[in-house]
Amino acid sequence: MPGERERRLGKNETLFRTANERMAGWEERDRLEAVELYFCECADPTCMKKARLCGSDYERVRSDPTHFFVVPGHEVADVETVLESHPDWVLVEKAESEARDVAEETDPRQD
Repeated sequence: MPGERERRLGKNETLFRTANERMAGWEERDRLEAVELYFCECADPTCMKKARLCGSDYERVRSDPTHFFVVPGHEVADVETVLESHPDWVLVEKAESEARDVAEETDPRQD
């Protein structure tokens, strides 16, 4: 069922987002222009690849609960749209789907 698949993909991605949020809060990661390694936030629960982002890019991605970053090649075309491409990471936005609903429902920065 398409809705179930999209929801599962969304949940997988939010797990990586949660891990990255925890790491971003570490005291030694408070410089906005320092380049740090973050887990790829793709839908593959076994992915262990990391993307290099500066703190300001990370914060920009986190400013929208439907935005995630993945390493190049880890995009899922039927549930997300590529907004930006960089050498080490790609900014994607969840399309209108169950995956988008999950991303919004599980945003760790929601009020």
